[in-house]
Amino acid sequence: MSAPNQGRQSPDPERQTGAQQQDHPSQPGSGKLDNSQSKNEGKDDQTANLTSNPKHILQDHAETKTGKGTGASS
Repeated sequence: MSAPNQGRQSPDPERQTGAQQQDHPSQPGSGKLDNSQSKNEGKDDQTANLTSNPKHILQDHAETKTGKGTGASS
């Protein structure tokens, strides 16, 4: 290789490993899946009292600041 920084260059295609050539894993579907029954226990309790679209922290302030009404007029 004739690049100035040889340590940062990719190897020749015939010398590349499978991961560098975008090969798929030898065992398809080898990712770990969590099929346990207890993983969903307690999730209903956590979200039972939550609103689907909560009010923003500054929503009341924005409505009073921009709303028409008895405010200081300039």
